[in-house]
Amino acid sequence: MTRDFERRLARAETAAHALGRVDAQAGRRRCSLRALVAVCDLVRERLVAMRIDPELAVALRRGEEAAAEPAGMPDTRELRASESPATGPNSSGARDRLYTEMARIADSMTERFGRGEEPINLGNASLVELLAFVSAFGPIAQVDLAIDEMRRDDV
Repeated sequence: MTRDFERRLARAETAAHALGRVDAQAGRRRCSLRALVAVCDLVRERLVAMRIDPELAVALRRGEEAAAEPAGMPDTRELRASESPATGPNSSGARDRLYTEMARIADSMTERFGRGEEPINLGNASLVELLAFVSAFGPIAQVDLAIDEMRRDDV
């Protein structure tokens, strides 16, 4: 009788552990989807501010799809708490790699623009390229450029 109980208890603990892993994976998925939606919303807002039709940016459709996916997932306060942003040595490195890649892409776009070429093809640009584009050519970047130009004129 004791062995039966111990066996059932062990199975229940294993099942609970497996469910915890599934919940953690679902939480990470929800967190990733929310981040994707936030980035797409930011890019969309910046494109509108630049008077560019966001519908031309095909990669933004991923954000629309991502916004619909969590609707079928369970969502509780506990699950949201488990989705807190990742911190630690890996998250910092990933952020640095993203910033470096965006800077490289933005520099390349700026060079193309300087040669009189279109800096980006919205129809086939990745989300990172779109983010780099709105960062390099968006309203905030234009203000920074104007300030730099005014400083040069003052010298």
